This record gives sequence, C-alpha cells and structure tokens, in this order.
Amino acid sequence: MHHLSLRREILLTRALIGMTLVASVLLAGDVFGILLERLRSGNTWGAFEQSTFVGIVSVLIYGGLIYLFARLGHLRRRESHQPTARAELETVFDTQAPALAILVPSYREEIHVVRQTLLSAALQEYPNRRVVLLIDDPIRPSDSKAAAALASARRLPTELNALFEKPARRFTEAMTSFIERERSTQLDLREETQQLAELHAEAAAWLEEQAVQHSGTDHTDRLFVELVLRGPARAHLAASIAFEEAASQDALPSGAQLRRGHQRLASLFRVEITSFERKRYVNLSHEPNKAMNLNTYIGLLGGSHRVVSRADGLHLERCGYEEAHFNVPGAEYLITLDADSLLAPDYALRLGHIMTRPGNERVAVVQTPYSAIPGAPSMLERVAGATTDIQYIVHQGFTRHHATYWVGANAMLRRAALEDIRTIEQERGFEVVRFIQDRTVIEDTESSIDLIERGWTLYNYPERLAYSATPPDFGALLIQRRRWANGGLLILPKLARYIVRRPWRPRELAEACPLSRVDRRGEPGPAVPLGLPVRGARAPDMDSAGIPALLFSV
Repeated sequence: MHHLSLRREILLTRALIGMTLVASVLLAGDVFGILLERLRSGNTWGAFEQSTFVGIVSVLIYGGLIYLFARLGHLRRRESHQPTARAELETVFDTQAPALAILVPSYREEIHVVRQTLLSAALQEYPNRRVVLLIDDPIRPSDSKAAAALASARRLPTELNALFEKPARRFTEAMTSFIERERSTQLDLREETQQLAELHAEAAAWLEEQAVQHSGTDHTDRLFVELVLRGPARAHLAASIAFEEAASQDALPSGAQLRRGHQRLASLFRVEITSFERKRYVNLSHEPNKAMNLNTYIGLLGGSHRVVSRADGLHLERCGYEEAHFNVPGAEYLITLDADSLLAPDYALRLGHIMTRPGNERVAVVQTPYSAIPGAPSMLERVAGATTDIQYIVHQGFTRHHATYWVGANAMLRRAALEDIRTIEQERGFEVVRFIQDRTVIEDTESSIDLIERGWTLYNYPERLAYSATPPDFGALLIQRRRWANGGLLILPKLARYIVRRPWRPRELAEACPLSRVDRRGEPGPAVPLGLPVRGARAPDMDSAGIPALLFSV
C-alpha cells in the first residue's frame, strides 16, 4: 500500500476506535441505568433479561475493538516494514545453507491440487531443500477411484523428479564448468556474463513452458501460474536482459557475483522430491490427523531405517547406516505446508533469513498467515475468503501486541524447538513420538502454548507470501469453521493454566491487553521478543505467542 494510503487507513482506524469507545460509554450509561432501575423495583426477570442483553452487547463491542486494535497494529507494521535487500538474502547461496525439509501432509487430495503445491515447494529459492509428500490415504483403498488416486499420489514425486532432471543437470553442469574455469584460469568476465544471461533466458523459457502446460480455467490455476511460474519467469528474463546490458556496457559483475548467479540457478532446479506413507508400517502412529502424520516423519529425520516383516505386518525400525533400507536426511528447519496451499518463490528465502539472523536463536516459528486465493467464482467462496483475509489482518496485528500463534497451513519451524516439546507416548502398544499436539483439531494453536512455556518465540512476517484454498461449498465450510471453534474451546483450560501460573510483569500484561505499548516519544515501541535482548536502536520485529491471540481465536 502507498504510504499516504497507509496513513489514511491508520487515521481512519484510530477514529473508529475512538467512536467505538465513546459509543460504548454512552450505551453503558443507558443500559446499566435500566438494569439498576429494575433491580431497585424488584423486577428479577427484567434484571436477568437486561443483564443478558448487556453481556451480549459487551461481547460484540469487545470483538469489534479487538479487530480494530489488531487492524491498527497491522497497518503500523506495514508502515514501518522494510524488506531485506535481495543482495543480502542471496548470501545464503555463498555458503552451505542449513538443511530445510518441506513437508506436505496429504489425505485424499485431488492430484492436480497436490501437484501445484509440490511445484510451489520445489521451486523455492532456497539452496538446500527437500520436499516430502506425506501420503495419508488408506493403504487398502475402498474402491477403484480411491485406488487410482492413491497410485497417482505415489507416482507424483517420481514424475516431478523427472521433470526437474534435465534443467537441474544443465544448470549444475554450467555451474561446475564455471567453478573449474574460475580455479584454473583468469576469467573472461564479459564472456561469462553473456553466458549467465543465456542461462537466465533458458530458465525463463522453462518456466514459461510449464506455465503453458499448467494453464487452467479456475482461480487457483490462475494464481499458481502467475505466482509460481510466470512471475519468476519474468524475473529471470529481466536478469538475462540486465546481464546482457552489463556485458555490452562494460559494467561487468565480479567473479563472486557470477558464481552466486550460477549457484542460484543450479539450486533452483536441484531438488529432491520424495514421499512417505506411515500407514504402511504397523508400529508407526495411525492416528487419523495431520499432526501425527507430521510427527511420524519428523521423528524419522536424521536416521537410518530398515523394514522388517513380522506376523502382524511391516515394521519400520531404526538401524545402522550399513543395514538400512533407506536413510532420512536431517534438517535444521522444516516447512509444514497444507496440500491445498501455494507459496511464493521467496517464502523460504525470506523466512530462513529471519531464522538465521543473530539474536533470533530462540525463534521457533516464522510464518506468513495465509491469504485466500483471489478470484473465486461463487459468492459463498468469496465471502469465506474475505473472512480469511480478515484473519490475515488480525494475525499480523496480534504480532504488534506480542500475541502471535502458529497457523498450521504454512510455517517455517526450527527443529530444535520441536525437540524441546517432544513427548513419547503409547499407541496400540507401540511407542510413538509427539512434537505437535494432536489432542485437538487446531494442533498448531495448542503447540504454540507448549513452545512459549519453554521460552520460544513466534513471528509473523508482514507480507503476503502464502495462499490457501477456501472450501467451495457450505458443508465443507461449516466443517472447517466448526473445527476451528471447537478446537479453541478444548484448549481453553490449558491456556487458563498457563495464564495463572506464569509470573506476571508489565510486558506480559501488555500481551493480555490489545493496546499498543507506547515509548517515551509517544510512538508505538518496537515489538521485542520476550526473552530476547534488544540490539541496536531498533529491535527485531519479533514476538512471543501470547494470551490475546489464543483467547480471541476461541
């Protein structure tokens, strides 16, 4: 948004807050006057009726104020947000980047939807990544249609690996040749710049070819093509033109810049896509929820495993490297991504940069709350999508008040934080590990409490980098929203216990209040992560998961 537009929206929001407060005071004088009059006259039923009315109106006013304060926080964050320069982000290509595993849990999803999600994950601009499709369909399908869908899901990683094989080989060989020339001879910078321009043009052509093949008619297809394929294709084409001009005008890049360009192109297509099915193995969790699907695979990370056939079926056991049937590489960071969601190409690059910044070692979750996919054809889907976009504003506003909580549709997680909340329990006589709570259907919100109890923090990045599908019919929408509401009610006692037993200080009290803290100059103070020191004139815009977000979600 333009700066002047932001200032106008901030002033409007403040005016609405003021109007709401004034109206609330005037209303309180009226309704409480009626309540007192009925109490004096002994009208018990009338007093009860008026009290009920006061309670209902108070809840509505409270909800309105929470939204307005959250909206104000969101706008203030947008006003002060300055994205990290691209040159700084791309320094990750100069060294060995921390390993990243992108986990996509899937249960009976449409194959073309999962394919788009996997492509958006595979084309992340992050050098050291793997993509894993966690197939949770029943291993014994009930009918031929379900069997065909399962077979398609199992083939999908192989098909995508084959799709990336040719460009990966092409750009990796180009990078290897450049490094050999760099080591053995004096580089001809003009010729090398020209070659890098041609490689960017090839990358743009490959992406454009995929865009043509994946072009569809619905709003999800249009967003996928533009966000994941055509947008990056234009960026590569612009880079190609820029290198061409640099070569012709003697404004040649350095050898280090050329090396980074080669590494970036090679890593874009050099990605492993695989799958895993926990239900193949008797001794793994079979609990029918997304949390245990994720938990099972997270527990396998960094280990060697063998398949053992027993009387009750196949078992998966940890073993030494030499006797393993397969090895699961470790990962310092994880991205959990719903199978109907799409990520912008720089999602992992930007959020990973936040994770690795000095002073952010206790940040457990970095995310961008998802937005609704725009352009839905039906009124129901557009209205439901509008509520999703309002939730995006509210989530971003909560960050201003130290009240972020984990939104499970997409997030980057620090594995060390998950290990810190790890528990081991029994299921069907087998030992299973839990990182993410599965007691409720909003496992991400409950796990937020576990993380902050152990001193970890969470952060919402103030840009739209993720999109998720909205239920297309009323029945599916009702199930989704009821699940969200019931899950919040189930974890309310856990939240209450956390509130009661934590030692309260002024900063923690600010978490439980939707009012922005004010510094000595009368401007909102920087959002400081609880437990992290302030460094420099401006602290990182970090925060812990906090009380109001969880209460308001209920």
